[in-house]
Amino acid sequence: MKMKKMKRHTGLRKVMLMLTFLFICVSYAWCQQLKKVSGKIVDDLKVPMIGVSVIEKGTSNGVISDLDGNYELQVKEGATIVFSYVGYVTQEKKVTANIINITMKEDSKTLDEVVVVGYGVQRKSDLTGAISSVKTEDIENRSITRAEEALQGKTAGVQLVSTTAQPGTSPTIRIRGFSSNGTSDPLYVVDGLIVSDLSAVDPNNIKSMEVLKDAASAAIYGAQAGNGVVLITTKSGSMGKSSISYDFQYSISSLARKPEVLTSQEYLQQKMEEDPTFTEKNVQELIDNGTWDGKSSTDWYDVAFNPSSTSHHTVNFQGANDRGSFFLSLNNLYDNGIIREN
Repeated sequence: MKMKKMKRHTGLRKVMLMLTFLFICVSYAWCQQLKKVSGKIVDDLKVPMIGVSVIEKGTSNGVISDLDGNYELQVKEGATIVFSYVGYVTQEKKVTANIINITMKEDSKTLDEVVVVGYGVQRKSDLTGAISSVKTEDIENRSITRAEEALQGKTAGVQLVSTTAQPGTSPTIRIRGFSSNGTSDPLYVVDGLIVSDLSAVDPNNIKSMEVLKDAASAAIYGAQAGNGVVLITTKSGSMGKSSISYDFQYSISSLARKPEVLTSQEYLQQKMEEDPTFTEKNVQELIDNGTWDGKSSTDWYDVAFNPSSTSHHTVNFQGANDRGSFFLSLNNLYDNGIIREN
């Protein structure tokens, strides 16, 4: 009996020793895999940057820099850390030391973007007013037939109001709501000329659109710009060989949603349930006098609406040299609308 007890205790000791050894190995391996990295993030002027995103590449493991620009992050050995901040160039650093200090560089592509203002052009980095900009790239590949539609969904604080579905009708533009003093229409300026509306401007010929929203930006135009200003710059001929380009757009419009309505039989049944004086005798009178044949139902949505195609052809002629430039555009738009003609 004593021998069996001794063997049993010896076996338990071996198991405990093996588990302890295994735990130490795993803990050592885990400590070897993770590495603590810290540092300070500043800008070009050595000013600490708060809120810089510090993320281990390929993972969701990350932190942001504190008020003093300091950060601290546990990453795997040999990992890559990504430093990013709005308006600054994203940087990637491979972990080779425990302390990595970063100097963030401004993104010149964003800051040097030029926008048109009332008195010329300015870099975005120099602007202090409320201005939204729509470029050619934002207009391309969109099925729009009017210049106003280019602003929809692309400029904050600008609302397009359509009071009719008639093709070619100009939508109403409202910048930062409605004005209590007379009209709420903004001022339209195309290539430096004030116009009453944008019906003569082809969206394919627009180079850029700027919306001046606040009083400081639109002050040069005076009281008439009290509801904001829409500035449009059209394309011009570029240096090099003269060229001819052709653009064609084709789209089909249809009624997106049709509410479910009652059939003739369902309507008469509901009529009889609501009005006890309306009976089968009245239904038979409708059939006898030819008002209804007793079985047909009219789809009034199909009577009023039908799918409609829209085609837009544009031909551009352009060229420029050291003596001047030219840009000529011819366009044809066909849009019959989804409401059936009489």
